[in-house]
Amino acid sequence: MSGESQRFSGEIGIHYPLHVLNRYSLPDLIRLAEKAWETLRPFGFTQIWTNDNLEYRSVLASSAALVARLPVKLGTAITVPYFRNPIDLAAAFATISELMSGREISLGLGPGSRSILTHHVERVKPLTIMAELATALRKLFNGEPIGRNEIPNLASYFHLNAESYILRFKAQSPIRLYYGPSLLKPAVLNLIARHFDGVILQTLYGITDMETTLASLTDARAQSSLREPLRKVMLLNASVSRDERTAREHAKRFVSHIISGWPDETLEKKSIDPRAVHAVRQAYAENRGVDYAASLTPDEAVDRLIIAGTPGQCIERIAELFSLAASHGFTQVFIGVPLGPEVQEVIDIWAKDILPALR
Repeated sequence: MSGESQRFSGEIGIHYPLHVLNRYSLPDLIRLAEKAWETLRPFGFTQIWTNDNLEYRSVLASSAALVARLPVKLGTAITVPYFRNPIDLAAAFATISELMSGREISLGLGPGSRSILTHHVERVKPLTIMAELATALRKLFNGEPIGRNEIPNLASYFHLNAESYILRFKAQSPIRLYYGPSLLKPAVLNLIARHFDGVILQTLYGITDMETTLASLTDARAQSSLREPLRKVMLLNASVSRDERTAREHAKRFVSHIISGWPDETLEKKSIDPRAVHAVRQAYAENRGVDYAASLTPDEAVDRLIIAGTPGQCIERIAELFSLAASHGFTQVFIGVPLGPEVQEVIDIWAKDILPALR
């Protein structure tokens, strides 16, 4: 790390992408979380993030079990609005808040991957749905009623018939709304600035795109009625292992999800041949699952999007991202999907090889 680089002194988190970690049972994940708490705590570890996918372990049950065992903050990256109606979603996280002893829940929301979700649910009007969901959740978590007429698209989608809804108990910890991580086009940036407390930025887009996004978000937030500064957290997309090949192959589980949902022009911008992605898209279209799709994912996609390899191969690029986080006021960097082939090894590598060099 160069002498001019800024050192990041904010919080550290870890991401448990439940579909990527499908080989681990919930008791396994709890044990690994306990290991992360024990090992990474000296470096500022404070938060565990989960995620939401149909056909895999429940984000709600998994999140509740983790925070019931550990004194950590909770985040979701992400929860999908099409899987549960907004009243049920608010009630679920308000219930989980009773386990938090006042620690924050960072409720990350996003419309999910188009290429995958459209084969599971009707993914209608994503920007409108996200805006209505943010409105509903903010009011419900504040103890206010939400009228059906305020969320007409959600009300229609979930067949909500009452004139209004309210939570009949109070959330017991702060629940802040984050958007991400997905392609952040101008309309999405405006949505974030107007409706959300924070944003989750994935590093797979690259430093140049991240800096452009941050500048646009600053401008959009300045024109928003929300006066609180936008909170920023970084989802650092890395796959680390003592074995380079294993780290790279594991990364394909996550990369397959990403490239299957990106339009051709976005793939080309990242120097990924869309023709090489066709088979991956087809695998998800046929609901063949992540294991099969990963086996079809080209190596070039891993090279373009993910920091993958041994600690020595990864440390320089990770240091650049930590410096970016410091210079742009990120409150947290979390060790993100795809993590690495063995989570125990990932935790050890970050504790022994990476974080000591960066903190």
